[in-house]
Amino acid sequence: MIDAICFDLFHTLIDVGEVPDSVGRYTADVLGLERSVWNDSCFSHHHEIRKPTRHVDVIRTLAHSIDPNIPEHLIEEAVDDRQRRFDYALTKVKQDVLDVLEELRANGYKLALISNASTAEVSAWNESPLKNCFDVVVFSCHSGLAKPDADIYHLAANKLEVEPQKCLFVGDGGSNEHEGCRNAGMQPMLLSYYIASQTEKLMERRKKVNWELGHINQLPRWLDVFLKKRN
Repeated sequence: MIDAICFDLFHTLIDVGEVPDSVGRYTADVLGLERSVWNDSCFSHHHEIRKPTRHVDVIRTLAHSIDPNIPEHLIEEAVDDRQRRFDYALTKVKQDVLDVLEELRANGYKLALISNASTAEVSAWNESPLKNCFDVVVFSCHSGLAKPDADIYHLAANKLEVEPQKCLFVGDGGSNEHEGCRNAGMQPMLLSYYIASQTEKLMERRKKVNWELGHINQLPRWLDVFLKKRN
């Protein structure tokens, strides 16, 4: 039985990488770094996501963990552009994503969002159309917990008033989130739309899940078929 569905945010419901360059430049480009190197730093221990932070402090720490000589004026430029990109991604959500979330709630599922994020990355949350789609929202920077720790999944389940075993967790698999959700007792599903072209990463993440869907718009139908098979 599945009574609730927990979603990851980045690369699952939204993707900052799809934000037009006209909104803001990619952070690595502003700082003069390789994108892959910058991306790795964002998922490193240098990125403080378990407590409130100032955006400029986060970017300075990440940038200087790669190159201590990056000047302050480039860091400030990167902060401004990066903030615009994250704000845009949160406020310009694709309609098909919103439609699916609305359909799931109409079908009686409780919905939660569980996201690793530093403060600035979700500062536009109150203006996001996603805000009204969820019964429970757990951000790492507000909760002091982060994926893949089991406690962050348990916190969401407790707030939903649903046993973890009755929760489906849907995400792209970053931050070892599927391993974490399985350890917490939830059922892991890979949503592969945003990583479909990354063959090695996709193959590795498939090993950690029970099911995979290519796009979120397939989820309502999958749930209908899955539950009929179980019954």
